[in-house]
Amino acid sequence: MAMSSTTATIRISHTGDPSGVDSSQTEKLGTWSSQFVRLPVKQIKRVLLQSSSDVPQETSTEVESESAIEPSEVPYSLISAINVEKALRGIAITDADHYGRLGIQRECTYDQVPVAYRNKCEELINQGLEEEELSKRLELLKESYFILSSEEERRLYDWSLARSENSEKYVWPFEVDITPQTSPETPPPQEAEDVGPTRALGYFMLAWLVLGFTLSIALNR
Repeated sequence: MAMSSTTATIRISHTGDPSGVDSSQTEKLGTWSSQFVRLPVKQIKRVLLQSSSDVPQETSTEVESESAIEPSEVPYSLISAINVEKALRGIAITDADHYGRLGIQRECTYDQVPVAYRNKCEELINQGLEEEELSKRLELLKESYFILSSEEERRLYDWSLARSENSEKYVWPFEVDITPQTSPETPPPQEAEDVGPTRALGYFMLAWLVLGFTLSIALNR
């Protein structure tokens, strides 16, 4: 199958001037075709994809299966309509203890999450675990880091924890959200303004007005 597709590709690329092909060029094409068949599998598939619409169905299926094997880079997410419904009903959306995995408290800031994640990763690496077991545990730490470092993911996770702990009492999502407390956009609290000098100046001006009014009455008599 690969040899016929390769030969077809070579003929298409030389159909510009059919009258100019002699016997020596035919021998070169045969040699080139035999060398082309010995190329690696990935290069053969690339040539097949560049040919016309006569590409066999097996080739496209092979390429699709190869891309499907590649690991997905989309991280695990808790945000979904089902999880929101569970949180409303007071049902836990996951059994994973993300705070326990990273060894941090629920009230910790967002800046503490990456520090705890790096520390836990170093601890696992230093334990000398097998590669498969180490990969599984690092993936769990990566999942917990993603959940707790994202404002939306952590808000839903904390809300679910609060609702599942006490399903009889309704808790709003913003009640467990720590973002307003730790957001870098929140300005620092301002010190109370000292109103003493302003008040003294007001009293001084009022005294001058009263004195001026009194003197004007006394002089007019």
